[in-house]
Amino acid sequence: METDPEFLLETSEFTDVLNDIGAIVSRDFSEDEVQMVFLNEGYFQLLGYERVGTDLRSEYAVPSGYVDYITSGKGNTIRDTKTVVYEFKGPERTLENHLDQLNGYIDDTGAKFGVLTNGLQFQLYQNDPTGPKKILDFELEAATETEASAIVLFLGYWSIQEQNIKPVAEKTAKEVVDSIPEDLHIDFSEAGVELFAEHLARYLKREFEKEPRS
Repeated sequence: METDPEFLLETSEFTDVLNDIGAIVSRDFSEDEVQMVFLNEGYFQLLGYERVGTDLRSEYAVPSGYVDYITSGKGNTIRDTKTVVYEFKGPERTLENHLDQLNGYIDDTGAKFGVLTNGLQFQLYQNDPTGPKKILDFELEAATETEASAIVLFLGYWSIQEQNIKPVAEKTAKEVVDSIPEDLHIDFSEAGVELFAEHLARYLKREFEKEPRS
């Protein structure tokens, strides 16, 4: 699959997670054990889904059955994440045999994407008027950074804008903290951090409003 270089994210850590999942799952695993490997290896957490019961739900009831996992982002002007349904199977199962089941869940929820996986193979389908359109199909243990980038791009909680801003913001925040003299005795309680962040945000807003940036 071709990915626009502008959106090719730094996803080496996520690639490692996909590879580890494929290496851990063996053919005698149950469907539940496959799900646990995804959770234990931090698949959903790295994609930004940390609030179980809010943006990450399991055994979600829909008219055609129960979705193994369903994720959702915030549908406003910044976050462009769409609902995604996940259907897990045991490693011995042929994924294509369960496409109708996934399609039912996509129809029930209006999900933008659907995932079929047995812990060894990973298939990503996009909602389409003619039926699910396969856009990714690969072996997890051999997953590449291009495939990992595509998953982050399509299935991640954060929008492209946030994905690009996040590492820059984290690096800048570390530099700010490291530059604070030890004898300044700043209160870094929760309230103190919020006050510091508020003043920092006001300064950044003023700086970026001074002149347009290319």
